[in-house]
Amino acid sequence: MTTPQLEERRIDAMRDSVMAAVDADVARRGRRTRRVLAGTVAACAVAVIGGLGVTALQSPDTRAEHATAADSAARDTAAPSEAGGDTSSFDAPQSSKAAPDADADREVITTGTVNVTVKDPTGSAQKFATWVEGHRGRVDQRTQNSDDGGTSAFLTVRVPSTQVSRAVEQLRGYGKVGSVELQHQDVTTQGRDLDARIKALRISIDRLERILADARSTGQVISAENALTQRQEQLESLVAQRSALTGQVELATLSVDFLQKESTSSVDPGGFRGGLEDGWNALVDVVNGVVELAGVLLPWLGVLLVAVLGWLGLRRFRRT
Repeated sequence: MTTPQLEERRIDAMRDSVMAAVDADVARRGRRTRRVLAGTVAACAVAVIGGLGVTALQSPDTRAEHATAADSAARDTAAPSEAGGDTSSFDAPQSSKAAPDADADREVITTGTVNVTVKDPTGSAQKFATWVEGHRGRVDQRTQNSDDGGTSAFLTVRVPSTQVSRAVEQLRGYGKVGSVELQHQDVTTQGRDLDARIKALRISIDRLERILADARSTGQVISAENALTQRQEQLESLVAQRSALTGQVELATLSVDFLQKESTSSVDPGGFRGGLEDGWNALVDVVNGVVELAGVLLPWLGVLLVAVLGWLGLRRFRRT
């Protein structure tokens, strides 16, 4: 079977038809692309115009705040990059330094009791009082007791809070420390509250003094003076409370009880004379006991003798 041959005109006609179809498709796609581009450009223009309109409607203060916030954010973002580019390495030293600062700002009241057994309570109490005064402390109370049971002493001392451990070690050098009890009370919040209230009252007093200076009438002067007097009284009270709290924080309170060590029993020899006296006294005691026993038994012996003699007589009578 032979394949039919196409004429040249037929081939040219087919080529022209294909090319026309390709040109029509290209033109159609070009129009679609232009429409998409036009829509995109229009949307962008609307967004830009709307943003400009919103910016124009904002107040100058608001625009300034936004600008300042943007500048601050830019500086905060750029700072770690300029320092090294790694935010984790930039923040780590700050957090490690902040912890000691927070501990240093804490205010803690320390109180405690210590019992120590010594040979000489009075002397040990005096030595410890001298040591406390030599380390910027003071003695608030001192008590000494002496009776048949022995001697004891009691001290209430105030020592710097940083010297509490050294004070306990000092007591160990005097004798045997039986017990140590320490209590710690955190008053940081209370101290900060007092500081804030004192600052506010001082500001209020300054304002009242200015008002009093500018007063034009007697009523204004009297009102300002009354208010100023009240503020000053409140300030003095708060300052006194703050001073007392600071004193309790700076100086710890220790109550120390000095007890006398029990002495071992010892024999006090009296010598030959003492032994002789003890022996004679014992002999006299025995003789007195025997004599007393004889006096008790003598009446009964008489009765017993009479009973024996009667029994012997009755027995002889029966034999005869």
